[in-house]
Amino acid sequence: MKKEDKEKLKIYRPLLLKIAIVLGAIISVLTLTGTHEALRKWLSGFLLIILAILVALYQGESDFNSEIVPENDSNFGEVVRLVDRDTIEINSEIVPETGSNLVEVVRVIDGDTIIVEGNREVRLIGVDAPESGECFFQESKEALTELIEGKNVELKRDISGMDDFGRLLRYVFLPSDSEYIDKIFVNRYVLEQGCADIMKLSQNREYRRLLTSSRNEALTERKGMWGACENREEKAESFYPLEANDQPTDPKCLIKGNISGHGLGKTYFPLGCSNYEKVKVSFDKGEQFFCTEEEAIEAGFAKSGSCK
Repeated sequence: MKKEDKEKLKIYRPLLLKIAIVLGAIISVLTLTGTHEALRKWLSGFLLIILAILVALYQGESDFNSEIVPENDSNFGEVVRLVDRDTIEINSEIVPETGSNLVEVVRVIDGDTIIVEGNREVRLIGVDAPESGECFFQESKEALTELIEGKNVELKRDISGMDDFGRLLRYVFLPSDSEYIDKIFVNRYVLEQGCADIMKLSQNREYRRLLTSSRNEALTERKGMWGACENREEKAESFYPLEANDQPTDPKCLIKGNISGHGLGKTYFPLGCSNYEKVKVSFDKGEQFFCTEEEAIEAGFAKSGSCK
């Protein structure tokens, strides 16, 4: 069937569909009653012809549509990318895990919080910048503003995707225009410039060691607020150890999940175990706290033999 003929017949598709439905119903009744066998066969043949015409019409439309889609048009690829970007604005929980999509930074609130397109508030994971009224607040905010405001960035989540205030928790990366320069890890940049302290109580651990090291280096060299604010260093611990004894984020979840470095596997320690206080939990190693023993067992941890 020629394309022109198919286009003309498309206006009859609704009518043909209705006829096919009616014929199907009549044939079903005749089949159930076992009467008018000759009529049933004739109607069945007529129904097959109508169905064949409908299939040809729908197949033709599919072929026609495929012909007008550009296969090598760069503008078409751009449209696809923009659609993906709009999806990010509508549903922020599918913010890209990789650098394939970008979102624009609309405004910088302070040294650790930004607003991205779609009016979503994003908190930089692991970063604790000075609050309004505190020493180095303005400098910290201006440094982040100069770096990323009005620019497109990549966002990456970790274990916890949102904080108690409804803000997205993300690692932020600023792409580079040069193939010879790596993208800027914004969370690390803020810490290594001395514009913020590290946020201790967090189970987001993918870059924890890197962020901790950057913060310690800035403190040692008295960069940014570490050299400008007299009471800042007094309030801060001199260094955060890279293998920290992390604390539970939920005070009700106190069962310690420990991963042995001596081949003993994954064990958990409820309160009451003889060596409970000696067991340290490091989120960097994949260790964690559990609320119940059932949760620990489901995560692959076995109860320590030292526990009664």
